[in-house]
Amino acid sequence: MTPRQWVAVYGAIAGSFVAVLNIQITNASLGEIQGALAATLTEASWITTSYVASSLVVMPLTGWFVRVFSLRAYTIWNMTLFMVSVVGCALAWDLTAMIAMRFVSGFFGGALIPMSMYILLITLPPAKRPTAFVFWGVAIALAPTMGPVLGGWLTEEFSWTLVFYVQLVPSACVLAALWACLDPSPRQLGLLRQVNWPSIAFMAVGLLLLVVVLEEGNRGDWFESALIARLAVISAVLLAVFVIVQLRHRDPYINLRLYARRDFFLCCVVAAAFGVGVFGAQFTVSLYLIQVPRYSAGQVGTVLMWVGFPQFVSGLLALWLIPRVDNRVLMGFGCALFAASCFLNVNMSYGTGYRDLMAINAIRGFGQPFIMIVAAGVAMTAMETANQGSASALINWTRDFAGAITIATLKTGIVRRSEFHADHVSQHVSAADPETTTRLDLLTQRFLDYTGDPGLARDQAVAALDSLVERESLIMAYNDMFYGIGVVFVIATVACFLIRRPPRIGAAA
Repeated sequence: MTPRQWVAVYGAIAGSFVAVLNIQITNASLGEIQGALAATLTEASWITTSYVASSLVVMPLTGWFVRVFSLRAYTIWNMTLFMVSVVGCALAWDLTAMIAMRFVSGFFGGALIPMSMYILLITLPPAKRPTAFVFWGVAIALAPTMGPVLGGWLTEEFSWTLVFYVQLVPSACVLAALWACLDPSPRQLGLLRQVNWPSIAFMAVGLLLLVVVLEEGNRGDWFESALIARLAVISAVLLAVFVIVQLRHRDPYINLRLYARRDFFLCCVVAAAFGVGVFGAQFTVSLYLIQVPRYSAGQVGTVLMWVGFPQFVSGLLALWLIPRVDNRVLMGFGCALFAASCFLNVNMSYGTGYRDLMAINAIRGFGQPFIMIVAAGVAMTAMETANQGSASALINWTRDFAGAITIATLKTGIVRRSEFHADHVSQHVSAADPETTTRLDLLTQRFLDYTGDPGLARDQAVAALDSLVERESLIMAYNDMFYGIGVVFVIATVACFLIRRPPRIGAAA
């Protein structure tokens, strides 16, 4: 390995970090961006959704683009246009322009993640890959944590536009590293004539419509809305046609047959669980802190940063253990630790705050490198060179797609379970219940001391009790969401031990 090759490798890892950071960095700043662009909070949520939608479309195509345009040319142009789109986001004059530029940004940013894994595979010999995969996995896991922290701090202290401009610094370093250190390779422009363009169109439109269904489904009461139902049917038909065409094509642009390989499929199951956990747990914790104890963006970032710190320690530990321990045990340990951290969240109450969540987030962060780093390494160890592009695209796409579905599910789950718990609690809060009567009398007396009006004090006491029921129901709904995420990781833990015993990554080489 030459220094030039290592620079290319770490440039690629930094590129994947920037891409994931770009997804999450606007989350803590949506309120300020919403106000600046005169949009509602519902409309502003599309700033993140548009990025996720286009990135999900481009990920399966990345391996094919690399073959057509060559790795160096595609990477450099992709990184350049990504930086241009980031500047466009900062200069957006209204919500439509912002959503359009975020969509463009996702199209180029989404390609950086599978492309970085592909660069690692073709640049490094097997014995060197574990070291690079550790840093790649930590970058993928750390970026969702750092995004809201950095975005919230920049927005509170300076301006929301810096959320975009700050990304130009690492992006420029990535571009310089890859420009200088990636070797040119021949293009295969003839593939443009051989590909089934309608199949690409079916895949792109089908995925975009699916993202719309996931984003708008909760607000439209899902299939109770005729529009949501029609979009779901159209999306399902288009994606089914795309899958059939790819499976029947002799040289598909993405090899979906890889899912039929038992070990690769199980690694994708673990990667999907990772997407559910990293995106879902962060979303749930952030929303809980904003809605219940009313934390500011900066305070939310302070809690979330404790997911990041332990990863540096556990990443190095994983690097030392990978060639020495059965990799299934390492993955299982990471999944079990993540499941345990979620089950620790199921007893949250109004008194749960920074110190409680700090410890749980530290446990969660410690387990993360053992999941994605090892899963990616095991999935790619025995993969043929011809399928490495498709494999890297599929495992990364599976992770992000699972994350997108999870966030949509959590939005609906929090609303539905909150309503369920409110109905259940309300059955026990009645005038016939002695404890309710006692609490209502105490509240009435407290408000009477301030107002001096018995009727007004009684109304305020009833309103306060109703608010208390709503708050506790909401907290129980969040507890249910963590329970669900924990169950997903229990399933992933089992999946780890269904994988055939792999060779210790790096030891065989």
